[in-house]
Amino acid sequence: MVLSRSPPEVLGALRSHLLIPAVVALLAGLGGIAFGLTHDDIVTALGALLFLPSAVLLFGIVAKRHGIGPFASSGDRTG
Repeated sequence: MVLSRSPPEVLGALRSHLLIPAVVALLAGLGGIAFGLTHDDIVTALGALLFLPSAVLLFGIVAKRHGIGPFASSGDRTG
């Protein structure tokens, strides 16, 4: 199943203000995991995992608001 979106719709989603905290949460989570693993600190690595669900939820909210991916309405789907 291939979903094609027009560039204005995708660009509109990329301009969403919710992407800033989503990217920050994703980078904090991945950075904390990397730091914890490289410094043999499992508590930091596990604690950083708590940022990842927040990032996923924020990305999902943006996708749902803009009808991207599986959240597109049935009339907008192609394929």
